[in-house]
Amino acid sequence: MARLSPQGAVTAHSHSQDGAELRAGSPSSASSVCAPPPGHLKPYLFSPRMSQMNLSWLGLGQLAASPWLLLLLAGATWLLAHILAWSYSLYDICSRLRCFPQPPKRNWLWGHVGLIAPTEQGLRVLTQLVATYPQGFKVSFGPTLPLVVLCHPDMVRSVTSASAAIAPKDKVFYSFLKPWLGDGLLLSAGDKWSSHRHMLTPAFHFNILKPYVKIFNGSVNVMHAKWKRLVSEGRTHLDMFEHISLMTLDSLQKCVFSFDSNCQEKSSEYIAAILDLSALVAKRHQQILVHTDFLYYLTPDGQRFRRACRLVHNFTDAVIQERRRTLPSQGVDDFLQAKAKNKTLDFIDVLLLTKDKDGKQLSDEDIRAEADTFMFEGHDTTASGLSWVLYNLAKHPEYQERCRQEVQELLRDREPQEIEWDDLAQLPFLTMCIKESLRLHPPVTVISRCCTQDTVLPDGRVIPKGVICLISIFGTHHNPSVWPDPEVYNPFRFDPENMKERSPLAFIPFSAGPRKPSEYIAAILDLSALVAKRHQQILVHTDFLYYLTPDGQRFRRACRLVHNFTDAVIQERRRTLPDQGVDDFLQAKAKNKTLDFIDVLLLTKDEDGEQLSDEDI
Repeated sequence: MARLSPQGAVTAHSHSQDGAELRAGSPSSASSVCAPPPGHLKPYLFSPRMSQMNLSWLGLGQLAASPWLLLLLAGATWLLAHILAWSYSLYDICSRLRCFPQPPKRNWLWGHVGLIAPTEQGLRVLTQLVATYPQGFKVSFGPTLPLVVLCHPDMVRSVTSASAAIAPKDKVFYSFLKPWLGDGLLLSAGDKWSSHRHMLTPAFHFNILKPYVKIFNGSVNVMHAKWKRLVSEGRTHLDMFEHISLMTLDSLQKCVFSFDSNCQEKSSEYIAAILDLSALVAKRHQQILVHTDFLYYLTPDGQRFRRACRLVHNFTDAVIQERRRTLPSQGVDDFLQAKAKNKTLDFIDVLLLTKDKDGKQLSDEDIRAEADTFMFEGHDTTASGLSWVLYNLAKHPEYQERCRQEVQELLRDREPQEIEWDDLAQLPFLTMCIKESLRLHPPVTVISRCCTQDTVLPDGRVIPKGVICLISIFGTHHNPSVWPDPEVYNPFRFDPENMKERSPLAFIPFSAGPRKPSEYIAAILDLSALVAKRHQQILVHTDFLYYLTPDGQRFRRACRLVHNFTDAVIQERRRTLPDQGVDDFLQAKAKNKTLDFIDVLLLTKDEDGEQLSDEDI
């Protein structure tokens, strides 16, 4: 240390190895510290010899106070502070979740990992848990990830009715799909999700989907012929899901890409990659040690996943690039006329032609994400739903016979006997059978949401901010407090009279939102031995298609010009009216002996004194 002596000299205390004290001005030799010249006190006080720190309080003894050591101490302090804050936050969340019942843990460290496996036995365990905890319960994935499972419509409503900002999709359970599906509708959020949802809505209009019935019909006929051949060869057992998965992928590849891979009869690399990706994602969910991308891509499964992603993306990119080269050479009108001859507009066509309100088109990356998402979401859920419908009807021949009679009655006196799109709404019992099968065996068993703020349940309990909430669709469908005798297949549950008092959220087979999957499934399921053929329909030119043509664009430009002119007149008249007042305004108009229509609309009020809006005028 350094100090000033009474005479003004600087004295430095430094302890050498033998503990000797050195003073300025002493006769000691090289180890002496000489007094600095006047005006040099500050540099002397912070000389290198003074950069010594006694860190005995840390058990480190005396060390040099280098910048690296200070940086290390600052980093350790920052890390310790964050660990403490995180620990307190976890403790607070766990304390607040004590109001939720919890089944016994399988392991003191891993908690409930593996309790509800994606197997038949796992679903039996879930059924027992729902019977024990009909409102919901708490589970933990490891020591640091508590989850709340909801399985009752009243509880589910609190989360599903929240906005996407309050209860967004949980990134932990959906992030594994990101390298494959990108920012498609399934994984995107916020403004991008809203914009793409608005742009893609016309693609799912019934007038766009109707011609796809012919494609479904062709794919089903191929599967039916294949089954006949296998039976004639002596096969007595079929893997229903495998065959129906190939049929749905065959249909979707034609609907999305207008590509016929003939995957039901021969192997296809693209179809094999889709099936491989689906299986790998499901497998990874159950392996908590490879949830980190870095570790997962070091494993053989991770490398297979990357190869399959590359193959799928290359196929989709090639189709997009080929279609982009074709479109400018033909023009929109010629392109649509060529499509009208084939009576189909595939999903890639719709994505390429779609524009937002500013006239901006989707990028190639966005189109690939939406097409890959459609292939993933469409094939697996539909194949699962169809397989279970056929299984349940096979187990209940009385219901199967009634469905067949309903179809035959509908087709009576019709030549040829072909089911058309509009007929699907006239098959009420078939629809009831499909819905009951989807209740017993929903294709999507669970969806996850992450609460970004405290969510209050109807019974007063609170799901704390930051907690992942699992909406158990399977649990809700098998909840005995919602569905009496939930394990019994009973299509009459969906009789209109029996559904009046039931919550809409009691039946959510694909997600917690208003969907109508039964019409789509019925469109490709022919329960009278798959013999009915769909009627080939001409593509109806909806508003969506019209506005893609030059005439439609001219119409929009003319509308914009007319609206701008009228808006300008209204705004100018509104600026004039307050300055003059109504009386002066009317006197001025009286001199000209005119009161035009805009004046009348501006002055008009209803019985409550409310005026027309500018848009109404």
